[in-house]
Amino acid sequence: MKLIVGKIEKISGEVILPSSKSQTIRALFLATLAKGESVLKNPLICDDTKIATQVCKDLGAKIQRQENGDLKVLSSGVPFGIDKTELNTGSSGISTRFVLPLLGLRKNSEEEIILDCSAQMRQRPITSLILALQNLGMTIKSLNNSNICPLSISGILRGGQAKVSGLTSQFVSALLLSLPLAEQDSMMVVEDLRERPYVEMTVRWLKDLGIKFEYEQKDSRDIFKISGRQSYHAFIKQIPADFSSASYLIAGGVLFGGQVKLQGIDMNDAQGDKRLIDLLQEMGADIKIKGSELIITGGKKLRGIKIDASEIPDIVPTLAVIATQAEGETEIYNVVQARNKETDRINSMATGLGAMGAYVREREDGLVIRKSDLTGAEVEGYDDHRTVMALSLAGMLAEGETVISTAEAVNKTFPNYVEVMNSIGANLKLIK
Repeated sequence: MKLIVGKIEKISGEVILPSSKSQTIRALFLATLAKGESVLKNPLICDDTKIATQVCKDLGAKIQRQENGDLKVLSSGVPFGIDKTELNTGSSGISTRFVLPLLGLRKNSEEEIILDCSAQMRQRPITSLILALQNLGMTIKSLNNSNICPLSISGILRGGQAKVSGLTSQFVSALLLSLPLAEQDSMMVVEDLRERPYVEMTVRWLKDLGIKFEYEQKDSRDIFKISGRQSYHAFIKQIPADFSSASYLIAGGVLFGGQVKLQGIDMNDAQGDKRLIDLLQEMGADIKIKGSELIITGGKKLRGIKIDASEIPDIVPTLAVIATQAEGETEIYNVVQARNKETDRINSMATGLGAMGAYVREREDGLVIRKSDLTGAEVEGYDDHRTVMALSLAGMLAEGETVISTAEAVNKTFPNYVEVMNSIGANLKLIK
C-alpha cells in the first residue's frame, strides 16, 4: 500500500495513546512461563503482538481475548509440551529472540525443532545470542550455515556462563527471562550494552515477579548473576502506553500549530523513548505533563542540539524529521544499532529526507541535519513501520504531495495510525 500525505498547518485534539508493544510482548511470554492464569489489561493488538501470541500458543499457552479487550493467558508453565516440529516468528524480532532460549525448556528438548522467520528478519543479527545459548547447553545449527533462520534447535537450557553482545537489548532480555528457569545458576556478561531502558523494563518484571538475581556494572560490561531452578507466578498487569508510538503524535504536536492532548502516559514506566519529551523541551518545545496527560502546544521555534541516541534507536526517524525544523544543526549520534532494525534507519531517513530537499549528512553512527524547507516527493518506506510514520510527518511539513511506499508496515505496531492522525487534523490517505 501507499500513504499519500498532504501539507497541513495545524493539528489539535485529544488522543488516548496505544499500549506498549514491548510491555505487551514481555507480559505474553512471562504469562506463558508462569503456571496458572494471568490477565493482561489493555494489551496492544498489532502484527507483532499477534505473532507473539501465536508463538506463546505454540509453546502451550491458552490465550483468549475478553470482551473488554483484556487477554487471559492460561499456562501449565515449564517444561513446555510442544507438539510442533517447526515454529515461525515472521518479522517479529523480539519474538524471534525471546523464543530461542525458551525452546531449551521443552519436555522433549532432545528432539529437533525448527525455528524460522521472514526474509526481513533473517537480515537482522542473532549470532551472539546463538553462541551464548550454545555455551548454556543448547544445540543450535543454522540450516544455511550463516547463523540466521531457519535454525535447528535441540538440547536443554542448563545455565552456566556466557557472554552476549549488548548491541540489541533483545539478546539480554531473552536470557534474563529464561535463565531463572535453567537447571543451574548462571552468569551473563553483557558487552557494550545499548538500549539500556529496555533491559531495565525486563529487570522490573523480574523484580515484580520475585526472581532472584544480582547485577553489577564493571568497566564496559554489565554482569548478571541469576539463580536457577526458580519459577514464575501468574499475574495481572495493566499495560502502559507506548512512548515509541506516541513519538509521532508528540512530534506532530510540536511541529504544527494548535494544541494536542495525549492521554494515558506513565512517566514512571521504564520505556526509554519517553526521553523525547525532555529532548524537545531542551529544543524549545512547549510540553507540559499533568498526571497521565501530556499537553503539547505547537508552533514554538526549535533549536538544534546534539543527541546521544544510543538508548533510543526507535525514535531516531522521528528525531530526524524534527531536526529538519530546528534552527541550526542537529547531530544524532552513537546509535549504529539503528542500522540493524527492520531496515537501516540511518540510511532510510537520510535517503527519504534527502529526496524531500533536506540537508542530511549520513554518518556511520547517526545523522547530521540542518533546518530545511521540505518538498513533497515519492519516497521508500522500506517496509519499516517507523520509517513510514516518520516520513509521514515530513510529508505534512512539505510543500506539495508526498507518497510513501510499503505503508502497510504501520500495522506492525500502530494499526490505526492513519485514523488517529487524521482525527487531529492530518491529511493522510492509504491507497492500494
